[in-house]
Amino acid sequence: MHYKLVAFDMDGTLVVEPNSWEIIHYHFRVMEKAAENLKAWERGEIDYPEFMRRDISLWKPRPRISQIEEILSDFKLAPNASEVVRGLHEKGYQVAIVSGGVDILAQKVANRLGIEYVLANGLETDGRGYLTGEGIFRVDPRRKHEALKGLTDRLGIRMGECVGVGDSKYDIGLLKNVGMGVAIGKDEVLARVADVVIEDFEDFGMLLDYL
Repeated sequence: MHYKLVAFDMDGTLVVEPNSWEIIHYHFRVMEKAAENLKAWERGEIDYPEFMRRDISLWKPRPRISQIEEILSDFKLAPNASEVVRGLHEKGYQVAIVSGGVDILAQKVANRLGIEYVLANGLETDGRGYLTGEGIFRVDPRRKHEALKGLTDRLGIRMGECVGVGDSKYDIGLLKNVGMGVAIGKDEVLARVADVVIEDFEDFGMLLDYL
């Protein structure tokens, strides 16, 4: 078997919701200010840890981590995601989530789907369970391949033995640095760097025989 691990983006790929940070922003009604933070990061004015710090500072009054867990508990898996992950496991592939989103949601998704590896960003808490305002930086959305490389090194797998699956421009680095890049959905920018483009996970089933 040429490929050994399949790494999925989460937001908009494994789940219908396009952005786990936005789910929290929507709850606290700070979407407009959060959009300004995103633009500042995309322009290169701030790095991703600072982006997380600014986003977290918008959530007032300062929440406990249990409140964030509750906010992120209502998510919808992408159609056929369960079947795809089950099919990969049946064929002997290891499966990972690599996301610039919040690890609370990523772990919930992983638990639901039976995915063994989760790489995502965290939220620091104090001794009473309140957010401190700092993020725990693990994955830069534009450089997901770097986080994946850390995992593959631990597992003794080469990046060329991995398949990357994503849905947006933030997955370009992931798809370009693995053995096979799969773009799901209609992002034309991502499609240009992908080896395979599929409409949804119903089409992914056809790839299982090829992998």
